[in-house]
Amino acid sequence: MKEVISKLFNRHETEENAADLAHLTRLLRRYAVEQQQVPKDLLDLVTLKYLVSIPVPPQGQRFVIDRRRVEVKLE
Repeated sequence: MKEVISKLFNRHETEENAADLAHLTRLLRRYAVEQQQVPKDLLDLVTLKYLVSIPVPPQGQRFVIDRRRVEVKLE
């Protein structure tokens, strides 16, 4: 039973992370097009009001910008 609950919980958490990453990547790309540059970090998106606040990443990880692919990843 614990395994089933753990799998369900982890799947939900993974789906949330994927949704956060997709949303952050969309905002990052919008910023890059409108500002004609890739921001140095997500705080730039908050400063210019593309994002209200930076979401809390999963424990032990952090959001990073892949400048070459212009996307947000977890590291």
